[in-house]
Order: sequence, then C-alpha cells, then structure tokens
Amino acid sequence: MSHEKSESCLQEKKHSSSFERFHDGTSLENNLLQNLKLSSQRVLEIAQKKGRSKCPKCNSSRMFYCYTCFVPVESVPSDEIPVVKLPLKIDIIKHPNETDGKSTAVHAKLLAHEDVTVYTYPCVPQYQDQKHEVVLVFPGPDSVSLSDSLLYIRGSGDMQNDSSCEPSLKRPKCSQQYDKSKNEGVEEKKPMHFLKKLIFIDSTWNQTNKIISDERLQDVPDSRDLKKTMLHKRTFS
Repeated sequence: MSHEKSESCLQEKKHSSSFERFHDGTSLENNLLQNLKLSSQRVLEIAQKKGRSKCPKCNSSRMFYCYTCFVPVESVPSDEIPVVKLPLKIDIIKHPNETDGKSTAVHAKLLAHEDVTVYTYPCVPQYQDQKHEVVLVFPGPDSVSLSDSLLYIRGSGDMQNDSSCEPSLKRPKCSQQYDKSKNEGVEEKKPMHFLKKLIFIDSTWNQTNKIISDERLQDVPDSRDLKKTMLHKRTFS
C-alpha cells in the first residue's frame, strides 16, 4: 500500500508541476498582451468607411496600406500611424510564392520601417561579415536556444583561438588619454560581439527548405526559440 501511495504522490506532483508550467506560460502570454500599448483605431475606422484608396507611390488601389511599397494609402495619414523603434535590426526573407497581401512581414515593416528590411528570395544579403552579430530564428535539428545563441555570439570572437572571451578593462569615459607605457606587456583583449540582427523566414513550412538550405545562411547560428514570435504572429495576423 505504501508503494502505491508513493507512486500516486509522484504522479500528483508531476501533474501539479505540469499545470504550474502551463499556467506560468499562459500567465506570461496574458501579461504580454495586457501590457501592450494600443493606439487608437479611429484612423483605420475612418479609412475603412472611405473604402479602398490609392498608394502614394505606385497608385495601386489598396485598403489601409500598400503591401508592395510598405506605406499607408492616401486615406490613412502617415503621421497618425505609430512608429516602433526596435532594439535590433530585423531581416525578413520572404518566399516568392508567399502572397504579399497576406504576409505579416508587411506589418512589421510598416510599424518599424527603419529597423525592418524585407527581402524576396532568392535575394538574400551576405551575412558572412556579420555572422558573429546575427541569429536566424528557425527551428531545426542543429538549432540551439536563443540564450545559447547569445553566448556563442559573445564568445565567437575568441573561439578560433580556443580561449575564453573576457570583457576588456573598463575605463572612465572622461579619461580617453592614458600612459601607454603603463600598459606595455598587457595583452589587448579582443572586442566582444553582441547580437545586432535577427533573421526570420516568411513562408509556409513546405517552402522553407529551399531558403534555409541556401549557402548564404549556412554560417549563421540558428535559434529554435519561437514561442514569443509565434505568439506575436498569431495575435496580429
């Protein structure tokens, strides 16, 4: 009886732990949504009553915004559309068969036009000189967590020499000049690398293989942390 009781207790603990993890995740998602700062939708409601309008660049008839030029249409005042400043640059590589009018990449470009760049495959930037500052967000067999990606990037400057990456000695900002003779014999530390850009792929799952296998993306570390990304996509699409 005692053995059965202990097994029952273990199962209850597992269920309780699973519920807590699920509840924490749900609470996190709810908090993210509750803390969003939403702008007034009145400008869109007015534009919707007017119907489709012309794009100021290509003169195409669109509703709300032009998904080709990434700008609001004439009936939507640009100064009333919120602008988001992102802490990182974002590159979105879109499959050519992806319908422009249904692509959520356009939303990111509209709201953060200075920090987001959309490319249509096979147009892909060369990341070879930026590979220590860039992460591709995509799940795969060789993907690592986002936290591990950051550790790799911060230590990648010294990885080739098989030595640990340590921060350089901090100096007061006001003392830019110093006696070089005091620093003779001290090995100069290599600069640390920091994450500056994220790459996303905009396509159906069946179309991703061609893009993800492109040789221009092979040296870029990939992360599998998609939970918040998919939450954002589900929320705004």
